[in-house]
Amino acid sequence: MRNITRGLLAVFVSSLGYGALPIFGKLAFAEGIGVLPLLSWRFIIGSALVWTFVFATRQALPPPRRVVALCLLGILYAAVSVVYMLGLTRLPASLATLIFFSYPALTVLLARIRGRERLTRLRILALLLATAGCSLTLGSGIGSADALGVALMGLAALCIASFIVQSHGTMSGLPPISSTAAVITASAVAITAAGLLTGGIGVPVAPRPLLIIAGIGFFSTAIPMSAFLIGIQWIGPARAAIAATAEPAVALMLAVLLLGERLSILQWAGGLLIVGAVVWLRLERRPKPEGAGLQPSG
Repeated sequence: MRNITRGLLAVFVSSLGYGALPIFGKLAFAEGIGVLPLLSWRFIIGSALVWTFVFATRQALPPPRRVVALCLLGILYAAVSVVYMLGLTRLPASLATLIFFSYPALTVLLARIRGRERLTRLRILALLLATAGCSLTLGSGIGSADALGVALMGLAALCIASFIVQSHGTMSGLPPISSTAAVITASAVAITAAGLLTGGIGVPVAPRPLLIIAGIGFFSTAIPMSAFLIGIQWIGPARAAIAATAEPAVALMLAVLLLGERLSILQWAGGLLIVGAVVWLRLERRPKPEGAGLQPSG
């Protein structure tokens, strides 16, 4: 199987998990779980699961000289997660997702600015197609939204774009699963420390909140983060970011199935455009790396 196909499949798998994230977040907030406790346990569980897989399957470990760079990447991802969840507390899940999904455009531009990927005509067309799909799928309503929530979600989009571009260089040539475990562990340490300094990481001890936390740790952290970082290495940050626009369609479908929301004809059309953008990307031949931009940065 070609790397392009494998990479797109990996990103699609990650989209299934990340698409559930705003649903898990809203359910957690309804159960009285705070942002930092939720994220702390999310990354503790996620890192424990990935490390278990690493040691059970005897995966290679990243070299010590690259660990610092992976930890810095994890701290950046922790910042993304905190800002995202704070924005989600102030916005409806669909609107939050729409704003956050400005990040594929930001990623393509950052990748071009840093010389990591060419801004090809096909990618521009795929990006426009995917962006139009996101807009149709998730609708409008930004004008009446909470201003701080909009600003937080926009900042989260900028941070995740930076994370995607940086991860491509930092993780280049490293064993993907164990490197992902290191990144998630750094996120867990950073957020847990912040939680302990600001009131603790305790959560309600009851079946429903505990299941929500377990679900977010497994389905929306361990699996999608590993799949996404692996996908970036196979197809590059720009193409991975555009392919990830399948995520809002997944989020909306989960909202229909789990929260009883209805889809309009325009939303169905938006979902088809998003799928079309991913198929369109499959037609592109992967360009050769440009200069030193793809060299490991750690």
